[in-house]
Amino acid sequence: MKRILGLACTILVVAAAWLPLRADDAPPADQPPAAEIQRFADLILYRLDLAEHVAAWKWRHERPIEDVAQEARVLDAAALQAESSGLDFATVRPFLSAQIEASKAAQRHWFELWKKNGMPSTQPDLDLTSVLRPSIARAGDAILAQLVLVRPLLDIPVQRDHLVSILATAAHQRGLAPEVLTNIATAASTVSYADPAASLLDRIVTRKQLRIGTTGDYAPFTLKTADGYEGIDIDLARDLAKSLGVEPVFVQTTWPTMMQDLRTSRFDIGMGGITKTQERQREAYQSEGYLADGKVPLVRCGDEEKYDTLKEIDTKGVRVIENPGGTNERFVKANLSVATVRMFPDNTRIFDEIAAGRADVMITDRIEARWQAAHNPKLCMATANTFNLTEKAYLMPRDDALLRYVDSWVDRIKADGTLKAEFDKYLKPKD
Repeated sequence: MKRILGLACTILVVAAAWLPLRADDAPPADQPPAAEIQRFADLILYRLDLAEHVAAWKWRHERPIEDVAQEARVLDAAALQAESSGLDFATVRPFLSAQIEASKAAQRHWFELWKKNGMPSTQPDLDLTSVLRPSIARAGDAILAQLVLVRPLLDIPVQRDHLVSILATAAHQRGLAPEVLTNIATAASTVSYADPAASLLDRIVTRKQLRIGTTGDYAPFTLKTADGYEGIDIDLARDLAKSLGVEPVFVQTTWPTMMQDLRTSRFDIGMGGITKTQERQREAYQSEGYLADGKVPLVRCGDEEKYDTLKEIDTKGVRVIENPGGTNERFVKANLSVATVRMFPDNTRIFDEIAAGRADVMITDRIEARWQAAHNPKLCMATANTFNLTEKAYLMPRDDALLRYVDSWVDRIKADGTLKAEFDKYLKPKD
């Protein structure tokens, strides 16, 4: 809400400064471009000029100019960033797409020159992944921030014409057709502000995408594979998206960064075996619970009686291993003071440390311990009784409409058997 109010105030200040230049006024013919317009053009041109270095990298590495998959990723990420900045998702996409097309046109221009004359030895060699793409992303963020400020000026004909003129001249100077850049100005003038009254649920339906944040390292809920993601909550995320009539888009997050990623709008809902906690609910919403669970010890088979109580585990010489950033870490910090505790960052390989004898115990959720024990003959749950009681739930920003919808969807998948079928699919022994 603070962002929306701040945006509204900024728009009013900028618009008020140009109030005499409404459509029914006659602006002076010699009126110079507003500083905001010039800054907007400069940022667009800075991003465009990075295309020379992108082209040089592709030329040296014999890569094609067009990369459809990368362009789609950039476009989606930028459009979602624009939405979080207060711009309308649907109307900002043509503006972003026009910038991508301009960059490709510039790259083609450089390829043609180098085919004729060869690439000069003085051409800088900048890495695409570590240098150029981060620079393009930062430039894109600055352009969107400036568009938020400059959008009211683009409704003033003389200022819009200034932007078109600046970009047309710049296109000529760079050996490009004028429309390559003037298309950006035209698209910018059609961008709308997002409806400040619209809920996140409204925006999800409008953009036809549900972004699901998931760690991909917590079987049987979420596991990243070569083909994408799989697991109980991945299947359920697709069901939730289908119920909304939108496409699911999975966004990689981690346990330590999950809350920060939610705060910065990297995803709309977190799914993947997330425990319901008061800490998370202080700054976000969590849905109705869909699984009662609790912490248990996972050990090497044969060690069950040695480590079936917290007192036995919290003993000098016992090697406990945990993944950082989640409720496992918080539990051991609160309950163990004598045992040696090691944080292991890769939750997909942490169980191998126990099986190989490099650690003795991992305290984790019973469902994860059950799944790991079923898939690794060296691992066993030390007890079926849990050390505490927890619930799994879905994580969301503070959007009442989305919370109500997700809670009603959870009720539905419980009632119609969808939830049980998913757990049976991943946990029921195969015949």
